[in-house]
Amino acid sequence: MKTKRFNHNRHSASASEGMKTCFVTKEACSKTDMLRFVAAPDRTIVFDVAGKLPGRGLWLKANRDILALAISKKLFHKAAGKQVIIPVDLEDTVEIALKNRCLSLLGLCRKAGLLLFGYEAVKKAVGQGLAVSAFEAADASERGQNKIFKPNDTFPIYMVLSRQEMGQIAGMDEVVHIALLKGKLSDEVSDVARKIGLYQDRHERKG
Repeated sequence: MKTKRFNHNRHSASASEGMKTCFVTKEACSKTDMLRFVAAPDRTIVFDVAGKLPGRGLWLKANRDILALAISKKLFHKAAGKQVIIPVDLEDTVEIALKNRCLSLLGLCRKAGLLLFGYEAVKKAVGQGLAVSAFEAADASERGQNKIFKPNDTFPIYMVLSRQEMGQIAGMDEVVHIALLKGKLSDEVSDVARKIGLYQDRHERKG
């Protein structure tokens, strides 16, 4: 796995909006860096990927190891104040849900004209200072790195999706580079992409 250094200043979303306390670490964190769970009527713990499900939210730092600890130590029961049912695949479900939401939002960005893909189009947007965030495939070759994105780029570069996953957005077998232009949808994508990176511990590349 490649190591990505993280620079909070490059995240375009408003990470200071809303603070919640992680029921495992007891740390107060921005909601944009956390996962929200709720207990369904049948007491099953459900990941609220969009943050809109009814019920009292159980907030957890976006980190797979912390979620694993919450499950193994049965901390969801304490946080919910009752016995709850933990799906056996909850850790994988969270990552899949986050990726699906990210891909869905990227699709909306493309329809809104806020998304560019392909080497030449992305390189041009970066060169003109139009990119507010970008994606580089997590499984991109070492040779392909730094051909477009440079260490002094001032926008976040997320490496949380594969070439095939990014290709879904463009209707192609695979895509290595994506650039997003300024817009509310682009900010929403950044929020989710950041959360995936935190969850995977594979954050945006510094350059």
